[in-house]
Amino acid sequence: MRQLHPRRAPLAALALALAACAPSLNNAPLKPTARAAEPAAVSAEAALWADEAFRDAQPQPGPIAEFSPPELAPYTLSNGVTVYAVSSAPLPTVSLSLSFDVGAVAEPAAKLGVTSLCLDLLDEGTRALDRAAFEARQADHAVSVWSSAGDDTASVNLRSLDNSFDDAFALMAEMMLEPGLRRADLERLRAQRKADLEQSRGSPSAISRRLFPALLWGPEHPRGRLVTEKTLDAVRLSDCRRIARRLTPKGARLYLSGDPDQAALELAFQTHMPRWGGEPPSVPVVPPPAPRVGAIYLVDAPGAAQSVITLGAPGPARSAEDYTATAVMARILGGSFSSRINMNLREDKGFAYGGRASFSYSREGGYLHAGASVRTDATADALRELAAELAGIHTRPPTEVELSRERDGALLALPARFATASSTLSAVRGLAFHGLPLDWYEGHQRALRRLDTDALAAAASAHVPRSDYVILVVGDAAVVRPGLEALAREGLLGARAVVELDADGQPPTPDATSETSPAKIPSRLPAKSTAKPTAKPTSSDSRPSTSQDDEPED
Repeated sequence: MRQLHPRRAPLAALALALAACAPSLNNAPLKPTARAAEPAAVSAEAALWADEAFRDAQPQPGPIAEFSPPELAPYTLSNGVTVYAVSSAPLPTVSLSLSFDVGAVAEPAAKLGVTSLCLDLLDEGTRALDRAAFEARQADHAVSVWSSAGDDTASVNLRSLDNSFDDAFALMAEMMLEPGLRRADLERLRAQRKADLEQSRGSPSAISRRLFPALLWGPEHPRGRLVTEKTLDAVRLSDCRRIARRLTPKGARLYLSGDPDQAALELAFQTHMPRWGGEPPSVPVVPPPAPRVGAIYLVDAPGAAQSVITLGAPGPARSAEDYTATAVMARILGGSFSSRINMNLREDKGFAYGGRASFSYSREGGYLHAGASVRTDATADALRELAAELAGIHTRPPTEVELSRERDGALLALPARFATASSTLSAVRGLAFHGLPLDWYEGHQRALRRLDTDALAAAASAHVPRSDYVILVVGDAAVVRPGLEALAREGLLGARAVVELDADGQPPTPDATSETSPAKIPSRLPAKSTAKPTAKPTSSDSRPSTSQDDEPED
């Protein structure tokens, strides 16, 4: 017989004793136990807390706080470079960008694309370091050094950690003062650009981006000329050497995010670029635009599921006194998701995923552009609705509700422009590029708070034309042409004809190719009827999106 553990024996005896004293379940009748009182039924009104009056109305937001942008004090180094610096604390990083007034607007007509191509070639190596060695040197120090160019400016840039800034600056200086500029690298980059041209011929959106400036500014305008394979083939190494020599300190702007102060920058330039000099590049005088109005320009994209519609007209300068009113009016028209154009084309009609309208600014002026990618079968209807919204900003002026929505959104978004060192420098870069004071955002904030609907209506009247728009449609011509011709007969936005072009801006012909024919936009429109192609074009070339180095817009 198994015996209990000594410590368990007392517990077992106690359990037996308690069992003997317990009443028998078979002999003792069960007595009903009193049930707990159920709570009184809660009324539906009480469940909704109707007695708390503050729940009857949605809480109203408080006033939008005043925002104080960071103050910057630019300074000029002994070599003539003007510095705009922002601290990147607590991040131990440095970002530096040297900006020069060297861009595509100053290019000779026979060598369009030379600036961007040569700035891409510049960061392919140095005289002592070929491409592979140059990239290896950057990897060794965990730095990035590169160059790029856009319409108005070119830049040389670096990014590094604090402790490798001197190594990065030394590599940047070597790239600028002793560039490699090897023929093999130039031919490789040239071939890539030409391949990009060939590839983009199948993209309606790329065709639209390429052709629209030529129609808006004019085909001979510095901002409207078209890069082609022929102009790229004309670029020589001597052109790139000449452009590299134009990157001089006088007139250059240095945008810095990081810890290096004025003394550190002076030391870096004196150590690594002591003999860097030269005359500043001249800023070309750009003529006023010569828009091609009076027609709906059509580029055939056979089988395209969507048509890309773009309308535009010259607009005000970035420095215009009514800039703030114009910006808010444009957001009401087509600059936000709740804008009139987007609500019409997307939410009401279902023609597109989205529609937009905004003003963009170059150094000497601005322009209005509106558009959308729409269903092919809705091309003419969508164009009509776009025209109706452009007219509606005059006949149905912005309301107080629209003003409050966009004004408050702009005020609430203002701190985000200065949330990081890089975003702050981006804002400052735009101000410097357009020649605006660095405290401009303080005045902009005050102007936003003073805005009323009369100011918006005045901005619309001044800057949104009632007619004479540049109109470009890229889509399946076999499907969309009849509807566009009907709009031209109605004189929509001043259009009197449908003029067909290929993607080089030429009247389409059976043997038209970008390699053999220069890009031409008709300077005069046909007197009547529409221009139709004799056959489908064999190519629809489109310029690639070149590296855009221009100072960002506000």
